[in-house]
Amino acid sequence: MIQMKVGLREGRIFEGIGGITSNGMSKLMMDYSPEQLSELMDLLFRPGYGASLQHLKVEIGSDVNTSSGTEPSHMRSKDDLDITRGCGLPLAKLAKEVNPELVLEALRWGTPRWIQNDEDKWLFYLNFLRGARETYGLEFDFIGPDINEGAFDRDWAVNTLGPGLKQEGFGHIRIVADDSEHGWDIADRAAIDKELFELIHAYGVHYTQESTETARSSGKPLWLSEDLASFRHSFSDGALMIARRISDSYTLGRMVRFEIHPLVEAEYENTPYNYKGILVTTWPWSGHYRIDPGLWIIAHYTQFIQPGWVYMDDGCGRSEYTSHVTLQNKDTGDISIVIVNNGPESVMFDCDLTGLPASSRELHVWRTTEAEQFELQSGQTLEREQGKLRLNAVPYSIYTVTTTTGQCKGCSGVMVETSSSFPLPYEDGLSSGRAGANPRHTTDQGGAFEFVSGEMGIYLQQQVTAAQIPVDWTYRRTPEPYTLLGSLEWANYEVSVDVRLESEYGYAMLGGRVNYTDKSVRPPEGYLFIMRHDGGCELRRGVDSLAYGRISEGLLGNDEWHRMKLTFADKTIAAWWNGTKLLEVEDTEISSGQVSLGSGYHHLAYRNLRIEPIRNGESILPVDCSRVIDTDSALLYKGQWTLKKGDFNGFARTMTHSNEEGAILVVRFQGSGISLLGKRAPDGGMADIFLNGVNEGTIDTYAPEAKYRRSLFSKYGLESGRTHELRLVVSSGRNPRSADRQIYADAVEIIGGTLIRNKEDE
Repeated sequence: MIQMKVGLREGRIFEGIGGITSNGMSKLMMDYSPEQLSELMDLLFRPGYGASLQHLKVEIGSDVNTSSGTEPSHMRSKDDLDITRGCGLPLAKLAKEVNPELVLEALRWGTPRWIQNDEDKWLFYLNFLRGARETYGLEFDFIGPDINEGAFDRDWAVNTLGPGLKQEGFGHIRIVADDSEHGWDIADRAAIDKELFELIHAYGVHYTQESTETARSSGKPLWLSEDLASFRHSFSDGALMIARRISDSYTLGRMVRFEIHPLVEAEYENTPYNYKGILVTTWPWSGHYRIDPGLWIIAHYTQFIQPGWVYMDDGCGRSEYTSHVTLQNKDTGDISIVIVNNGPESVMFDCDLTGLPASSRELHVWRTTEAEQFELQSGQTLEREQGKLRLNAVPYSIYTVTTTTGQCKGCSGVMVETSSSFPLPYEDGLSSGRAGANPRHTTDQGGAFEFVSGEMGIYLQQQVTAAQIPVDWTYRRTPEPYTLLGSLEWANYEVSVDVRLESEYGYAMLGGRVNYTDKSVRPPEGYLFIMRHDGGCELRRGVDSLAYGRISEGLLGNDEWHRMKLTFADKTIAAWWNGTKLLEVEDTEISSGQVSLGSGYHHLAYRNLRIEPIRNGESILPVDCSRVIDTDSALLYKGQWTLKKGDFNGFARTMTHSNEEGAILVVRFQGSGISLLGKRAPDGGMADIFLNGVNEGTIDTYAPEAKYRRSLFSKYGLESGRTHELRLVVSSGRNPRSADRQIYADAVEIIGGTLIRNKEDE
């Protein structure tokens, strides 16, 4: 039992809960239809409707990959300025239209190469703020003075940024510092530096629920200026854990603002930090989106507590599995209590409100569990007696007890109910976009793929040159330019595009079946056709070369257009140049994935992109695979297998592994092909594969370094109308270089069919 007596001891003033749009993680959301985008904005920002977010932080782009993609820079040189690049400011404008009271904050992750001194840096910041004001009608309320989770330049902040804001008409913007992931150093520095102390409005840190005595006694607001959004693989470890982090950030650290990262999940699921978000908007071509329970967890705070409310410290506390916070509107006497039980047993909460205006008012109870989110409860949920109340919190739940009214579980009128694959054929002339804009459905991972207008009309071009390569963010290096497009379920298809190189040197890259990208300078993990200016051409699987050739005619360059094409037909991959097949291999390592366009750090133009089904004789091969992850109930595990959660390198942040000799994985399916996906690793083991009772051989999953989402076994050309059984048996043998004999199962993909879940499916 948890007992609390909410006395008159007031705590700090609540400042709000918000989200962060950065790292290319909002791009796909902005590609939805205007009607659906309006719905999404309502779900995120409309007061009393959905998440009802009260704060939005926008990345000041610099063309570096800051996690899962790039945010374009508004200035690639001192003489260049285009504030319309990127989606951060357009998103902020839409959000402010939905909630005019929304608080706006800006922060930088990377640094354009041309910035060499404080004067340059100030010009970069000033043009961002002016552009936001003049083009979008936006006034920012807060700004971070330096790099997110990077070095903090005290002299720049005190001597240039602070005075500059006042001199240029932005004196209302307050400074939050220093967005650190290593603690409250900024509070220690400011405590002995009067100028710095006076400059900073609030101290902001990341990913901790605790604070130091120096920070707490400073008199400044303390912010958790970046923290987790909900992981989607688990309610308890995902959505409900966010509630504990919000409440604990005040109970333990006296922090009064909480910002989730990312705002939404609108990046492709083959990029780092995927499968994390309160709203999933990764299917703009179909209009489908998904509301994660984490959105309603946020609503348990934001729909009942407004900035300016006061924490009642006697009504705030925590235990091993529970958290509770109590806040009051001092003007009206309204009160809201948020109670979290993230444990396996019910917990009774006894609360004494005697002496508070709320003690005699009508109370309403809202609850979220994994099964039901944001539901108004009946009167029987709450026991009341003379200013006291009692609530039995069921396992894995969150409640809000409130005197307020007007809340709403926002509903959808347009949302497509089921996910849809990206239909083929798909064609985009890449010739009708606004200059500086990105094509629909693309997410840049390096460089900047934007429309330009030239003598030959409008076309797509990679814009960042070698002289403009920006300075990377602290924790992520940016690869050479490439962008991603399309469905991760595409398996058999062909993709073609026209390319043109303006300069004498460089290369063009066309990729397909891209199913994974990592946090490095490496190219995407897929099949990549690379054509260089000197005629050298190569077919790669990520960084691994599969075939090489050379042409002497029709060379890339000389400002002429050329046609590149890749074809994928089961295990056969071929590369074409100007209608001639140059390279062909058979490979089964990567069985499905999307399209990529790439280049070096030089201008390369693109037009006439086409993605279409591929024929096998007179028939068309199935385009899409049907993928299920390792935790699907249709997969039968026998023996000792261990489920690992949380690693974004695997599909849906889960992976199941075993090193027990004789451990078995059984998959029953109908279809013409199957791929068993997993991880190749330094501790990878061996397994015997049986298909319909026939031994298909032994697979060796050892690799000197981890390789994710790889096909450990693929088989094509099966009879599609019958039921098949794939059986994997962990072997006692192992590669002599392997540290263990682990078999990692990540997902199963079926071509031209589905998994069998029970006898009725056959």
